[in-house]
Amino acid sequence: MEKRATLLSIGLSVLAMYLVWQYISGEDERLKKDYETTLNVVIAKRDILQFETIRPTDITTLSVPAKYLPPGLIVNQEDVYDSVAAIPISKGEYILDNKIISKNVYSGLDTQITRGKRAISVPVNVRSSVGFQLRPGSRVDLAALFEYSVKTKPSVSEVKVFLQDLLVLASGRTIQSEAPKAVDQNIIKGLLSGNNPEIPKDQIELRDTLNYAKTDANYTTVTLEVTPEQAQSITYVMTAYPDSLTLLLRNSEDRTVNQTSTTTLRDVMGPDSWLVKGPKAPTPKSAPRIRFYDYVGGEQVKVYGPKD
Repeated sequence: MEKRATLLSIGLSVLAMYLVWQYISGEDERLKKDYETTLNVVIAKRDILQFETIRPTDITTLSVPAKYLPPGLIVNQEDVYDSVAAIPISKGEYILDNKIISKNVYSGLDTQITRGKRAISVPVNVRSSVGFQLRPGSRVDLAALFEYSVKTKPSVSEVKVFLQDLLVLASGRTIQSEAPKAVDQNIIKGLLSGNNPEIPKDQIELRDTLNYAKTDANYTTVTLEVTPEQAQSITYVMTAYPDSLTLLLRNSEDRTVNQTSTTTLRDVMGPDSWLVKGPKAPTPKSAPRIRFYDYVGGEQVKVYGPKD
């Protein structure tokens, strides 16, 4: 009887071990299926504020099992570069396509203006815009010809560089110097799923089309980033001296701001010019000094004498 019980217990133990082995094998296969295939997903390396531009150093990738991939995932880090956070994103959080806005022609110019500053457009032509060579990202100085009257002279003309080191935000309607890398993936998905035969179905071609910032070859305005005080000065000059405003292109790495003196015609012509060396008006003679007053015929008469 004990022998039968022993054999039965051994058999049940073997059966239990077999069932456990079967369960573990099944779970192993399931886990391999769920976790063996992974994909890198873009996540935030730090807390990102709403409407903040996302830089390459702000993000990284995390390997995530295929079963647990979130909807709207972004696998290519370059698709996030220079985009704008639509909502606050916490450190370690997935960066999904509905959490970012492309910093391109679709997001507008306002996202590129530094907080506390303003954008103002000034009229330009081929002369005042350095031959239409100004592009977004260029840095410029502003000069103008000021003509006014004073009590001692009927007219005074002076040229002055009155503002320096201003950032060009846009030239005409162009707000980017090159096609942006960040792309709103929701737009791409929507266009790819549509039935419009005119829309390219190749994702690379569609991406390039969406990211193309229309450029104006002969733009008539340049938009600058300025402080509110600088905006007032520019508005005054554009109103009082609209045809004299000139933009001076400077090296993008030159951030030096120096006080500049005004320039007149005498400064341009130099000391050898007739304007400077020409005949001068004679020195006015000083009036004789009055010594005293006398009365002649009942009237007061000035009596002059030699100088003391």
